[in-house]
Amino acid sequence: MAAQNATLTLETPVGTKTVDVYLPDAAGTIATFNLTGPAASTSPTTFRTPTAGRIIDVSVAASTTATSAVFTLNSGLVNGGVVRWANQLNTLSSRQKLNIPFNAGDFIGLNQTT
Repeated sequence: MAAQNATLTLETPVGTKTVDVYLPDAAGTIATFNLTGPAASTSPTTFRTPTAGRIIDVSVAASTTATSAVFTLNSGLVNGGVVRWANQLNTLSSRQKLNIPFNAGDFIGLNQTT
């Protein structure tokens, strides 16, 4: 497989927001994010949330070599924040719904695993 782009969906008090995500094609890598356009390998590895809210969805066009990933908040792993890319394909209407809360000012990251 090749590197993939994904979309992260956040629910905040001011509405639903999307963040573009770039997923390198290797296990043990860190995703990158862009709030204003397509994410690339040179984009930041975290983004800071301006308001409190929750992560409600992440969707990807195709699974990468890394089969899963775990969300981080302020560099700490999120309990229950593991996603399997094969279950998060954007063509699946039944993909896992997420409910990962975050506070204003938190840094969100995504680390790919095996």
